Amino acid sequence: MSNPTFRQTPRAISLEACGLAVAAEFLSDRWVLLILRELFYGVGRFEDIRTELQIPKSVLSARLAALMDKGLVEKQPYKAEGSRTRSSYHLTKMGGDLAVTFLALLEWGNKHLEVATPPVEAVDKTSRRPLRVMVVDRETQKPVALRDVRFAVKQD
Repeated sequence: MSNPTFRQTPRAISLEACGLAVAAEFLSDRWVLLILRELFYGVGRFEDIRTELQIPKSVLSARLAALMDKGLVEKQPYKAEGSRTRSSYHLTKMGGDLAVTFLALLEWGNKHLEVATPPVEAVDKTSRRPLRVMVVDRETQKPVALRDVRFAVKQD
């Protein structure tokens, strides 16, 4: 497949009006992306996240607090038998809406970067068949080829 050519609108798109630019600023920290990755994979306990990522406790605490402040993550209490009540971290609806973005990054990384073999891939939970991310028309739900994608400033 040839590389898609994205065409810009006739006028420049300001950073403030571009969801991609705003999201990049919002999620710009490497640790933030890796913490979100763990939450997508179902790892929610502080110590489990810390162990998986080998992240300092202070950094993990600060990033989780920032993610909660931004509305992507929430705390939920849990109590293991014989232990005190602790908190686990979970994606909010807003955080969960990043799923397609993470699936697209996973697919891109598997295709273009050196990843372990076999790589992690998204599969249908029933059929176990591999999945891929697609661009679809919002109204018709039909696939759209990347070569046909154009960026436009939304008109009110």
